[in-house]
Amino acid sequence: MIVFDSLEAFDRDAFGRPRALTAGVFDGVHVAHRRLLARTVEIARGDEARGTAIVFTFANHPLSILAPPYHPKLLLSRERKIELIERAGIDALVIQEFSRDLASLAPETFIDEVLASRLGVDRLIVGFDFRFGESGRGDAAMLEARAPDRGFAVETIPAVLHEDWAIGSTRIRELVEEGRVRLASELLGRPHELEGRVVRGFGRGAQLGFPTANIEFDPRFAMPPSGVYAVYVSDGDKVHGGMMNIGSSPTFAGAVYRHEAFLFDFQGEDLYGRTLRVHFVDRMREERKFASEQELTERLRVDEKIARAILESHPARWDEGA
Repeated sequence: MIVFDSLEAFDRDAFGRPRALTAGVFDGVHVAHRRLLARTVEIARGDEARGTAIVFTFANHPLSILAPPYHPKLLLSRERKIELIERAGIDALVIQEFSRDLASLAPETFIDEVLASRLGVDRLIVGFDFRFGESGRGDAAMLEARAPDRGFAVETIPAVLHEDWAIGSTRIRELVEEGRVRLASELLGRPHELEGRVVRGFGRGAQLGFPTANIEFDPRFAMPPSGVYAVYVSDGDKVHGGMMNIGSSPTFAGAVYRHEAFLFDFQGEDLYGRTLRVHFVDRMREERKFASEQELTERLRVDEKIARAILESHPARWDEGA
């Protein structure tokens, strides 16, 4: 996949036709996003076509410009989003910085100058709730009405439902922040993940027989609440089962809020300074204060058994790359 850092860098004539394109923020690259990506690839390659599947997205969330106080927590880093989009089979990715100038474009201008002229789209695939242009005035109906005169066709993908509501990044973000990570993983098509650097802690876990990696996560990303979680932890190509405590360790006096991962059967080198990726499979319980360190240790043994059982039933073979 070729990645372009702006619309201006994209050379439409370098790519075969039909040029099938889908557009959006793609935060999460969740199940509904992957439906759009799959359909885009299908159209580009259908009927022995030698076309090009293209994604147009943004380097920053539009709300970071339009309404900074309402900028949501992110579900994926730029690098991880690129990786997942590539795994979906996309040929070219255009990542444009969202700006006031872009936000102020009339939707008709966006259709004419961006989609038709700059990107040279032959077939545009969008979600049912796709909005664009000044004040979000553009929608799928406008695209379908105007596209034929601009030389391309539009296909609108209906909502992808989970039970009776549409799958979307906002809903997934809410689930993560409520601690409902198992349900969030169903909508994502893989466990919610966070990357962070291992830093030194107090060493209390090792004293209890549960040595932990204390991980600093980027606060810009959606974070599960305090509690104990069954997790997978990726260290490069290695994936370890484990459990993570998020919280302030109330059993100990003077504890601070931390993210501590205990990796099952870990036999390896010092992890300090390494960047790990944590995949949240399920929330097992709330964090609580125990009467003694012995009582805490006994509970951790129970937690480990529960976590191992959860991970056994949810092996690390999730879709679209772990």
